[in-house]
Amino acid sequence: MDAKLIADSATVAEDSELGQPVKIYGNAVVEEKATIGKYSVVSSHSIVGANSNIGNYCTIGANSKISVDIATPQSFFSTHSFQYSSKHFKDVKNYPKKNASPDTPSPTIIGNDVWIGANVSICKGVTVGTGAIIASNSFVVEDVPAYAEVSGNPAKLVRSRFNEETISQFLNSAWWELEPKDMSDLDFQNPLESLERINSLKLHLKLKNRNSLEGELKNSVSGTNSGIIWFSTPYAYADMDALEGVNAIKVISHEPGTGPNADVLSAGIYPLAKSTYDSKRGWYRLNITSDGSQFKGKIAKNKLTFQLVTDN
Repeated sequence: MDAKLIADSATVAEDSELGQPVKIYGNAVVEEKATIGKYSVVSSHSIVGANSNIGNYCTIGANSKISVDIATPQSFFSTHSFQYSSKHFKDVKNYPKKNASPDTPSPTIIGNDVWIGANVSICKGVTVGTGAIIASNSFVVEDVPAYAEVSGNPAKLVRSRFNEETISQFLNSAWWELEPKDMSDLDFQNPLESLERINSLKLHLKLKNRNSLEGELKNSVSGTNSGIIWFSTPYAYADMDALEGVNAIKVISHEPGTGPNADVLSAGIYPLAKSTYDSKRGWYRLNITSDGSQFKGKIAKNKLTFQLVTDN
């Protein structure tokens, strides 16, 4: 991808989550609490609405809108928002905001490897399955199956890209967890052959990741003020379950860095309170316990050296 990943004229909410990398073109908007997976592209003047969840390797065409709000309470006195928004009554003393808000729709979910054409609108609460294609100028009001092609206003099924058996193979492969460099020698014009090779490729990368996790590690991807240990490896994306057998870390060294709340972890064994994998960023996350309670101190980036261990 282009080194300039987010255009200067794009607007990205601070609490949105972007995978590594994501390309955002000029005048595009990513609203609060939206998540976008790695290698996805948001074209110019498009809007990714609040709370939207977009997978890896997705392409969103220009002037498209994800999570369009078209709902209004049909059984209320009026269709207008004054019924459930107190901002219309700021001049009314002691106005009690009525509990008449319409139901909040579920988040809009876009699977992996979804292609969305230009000038597409996808309504709030819609789920678009992995591998789907949304034709330009479509208005999507209903869920779209995986590997379906839809078109129109409202969007209707045109065809399925593959038969059911092949679609199942695609979904089971989860190839979108890989990096493009790992798939460079696949024959992309032969999907079935590529699918056969993906499984052996993922196993190979998983073994490489396990080898990477056996040595000394650092919190190499991010620091934190809340005691969280963030780290990754070049192959973490291929092995999301690698921490299942780990229940502690062995701290080798810890430099506190600068600033307040910079407690030092002395060398020794620290049980895990929690371990998770962030699929959007390809990072592992560890919460540890110290002296019987969860550690909350500052851990500056690249200042903690540790090993993953199983403590009996």
